[in-house]
Amino acid sequence: MSFVVIGEGRPARALLDYIVEAPGIAVNALVLKNPANNPLAQVAQRHGISVVDEARFSPEAAARARTPGAWLVNVNSTRIIPPQTLQLFETRSLNFHPGLLPEYAGVHTHQWAIRNGEREFGVTVHRMEQRIDAGAIVGELRLPIAPNDTGLTLFSRCLAAGAELFPRIIAQIARGEPLADVPQDLTRRRVYRHRDALDGRIDWNDTAQRIIDFIRAGNYEPFASPSYVAQLDKAAGFEIEVFRAIREAASAGEPPGAVIEMSAAGPLIACGDGAVIRVVKARSGHQTMTLPDWHDYVSRLPDRRLLGRGEANR
Repeated sequence: MSFVVIGEGRPARALLDYIVEAPGIAVNALVLKNPANNPLAQVAQRHGISVVDEARFSPEAAARARTPGAWLVNVNSTRIIPPQTLQLFETRSLNFHPGLLPEYAGVHTHQWAIRNGEREFGVTVHRMEQRIDAGAIVGELRLPIAPNDTGLTLFSRCLAAGAELFPRIIAQIARGEPLADVPQDLTRRRVYRHRDALDGRIDWNDTAQRIIDFIRAGNYEPFASPSYVAQLDKAAGFEIEVFRAIREAASAGEPPGAVIEMSAAGPLIACGDGAVIRVVKARSGHQTMTLPDWHDYVSRLPDRRLLGRGEANR
């Protein structure tokens, strides 16, 4: 039994390690983005596995890599597989999706789960078909969302879950066991697109908890976010990114976006539900905001008030 593997990162490495150690199964080819700079290429070469540049993985290249009965597995790659390639493998193609289906199809779904106030998330392995993230589910692994999870930490945990789940599925195939094949209820399907996750402006008309969740979902520090980072209104000399905020016990009694108080711990800001949050970690450029910086910034705001996102659009 053989596999053509498309993948990146920890889940792909876990799957590769499993297959090369398991008796009776093999990897025909490993398809990688930028293989010259990809450490997985070295792993493949040590085991005599052919490495194919993702940019050159055409249906013709897939046909050359395929052997009778081979499976195509896509592990942590965002590449969209063309129908001609899927047809080569008939029903033997699987995809790892870092999200729960059908409610969280598309990209950046872990960030949306935090933004939507979910307490549980997970990863899915499903059949590939022409419609993206819509094939029958063959396995899933669920994990709780911690109150302090950020976009980065939750995504890292999803990758770890995928590194655990996909080898289980491959083991089932190798043993000749039927896969679960649970059809998705596509009436519950929601697809999240990249362009829908690029606006980092905070909507101060929202509740305190939703604002806190929006901020932490965009936090990928020390790395760059693949989508947005929460932002405050621009003022002369200030383009402020916000990485952490906490809810305070006080009630606002002020309109949403009003800066109620400033201290060394950060500014206290009113939210749409009458609650307040304190911005405890923020940067302008590469510099952490200090109390003098906050005083200078707030002095430039009209009426010491930040605009809500809706107001900024008017």
